[in-house]
Amino acid sequence: MNEAIADLTEERMYIEWDEKFATGMEIVDTQHRGLIHILNGLYQSIGEGRGEAALHGIFGELQRYADYHFDTEERLLKKQAVAPRHQAEHVIRHVAYRHRVADLRARHDEGEQLIPIQVLAFISDWWLEHIQTCDRIFETLAEGAEGGKAAGAAENGPWQAR
Repeated sequence: MNEAIADLTEERMYIEWDEKFATGMEIVDTQHRGLIHILNGLYQSIGEGRGEAALHGIFGELQRYADYHFDTEERLLKKQAVAPRHQAEHVIRHVAYRHRVADLRARHDEGEQLIPIQVLAFISDWWLEHIQTCDRIFETLAEGAEGGKAAGAAENGPWQAR
């Protein structure tokens, strides 16, 4: 890869919260901001030359975050009586992500040399696509839940936006 392309790829890895990510469901948006904070932490570690070391901890953190966040989303979908097929599609995507991160973690734990910026690119791309497509359902739910505030805004947990 030529240097200009590598710089452009790394530059797009830092994520600024943008209202295009907002679903209007406060708890979901707060957790998404927390995820962006985690991803930007990995980005910073890579920039400081500590990407390989950061991979050791990031997989566990991403798995814990996914468990916490996906549980929140799935509970909200059930609570709001979203059609079962939409709930199932959401769960299928969540399961696929968990498997992919678990696979990356296992490969890393077995000694495979993963390239930190490629891991970050995959994770960032997956989450941003998920937030901007699949999680759009929460916009509709938020409209019926008084701007999302009624849907558990006090349940932000350990991944509150900073």
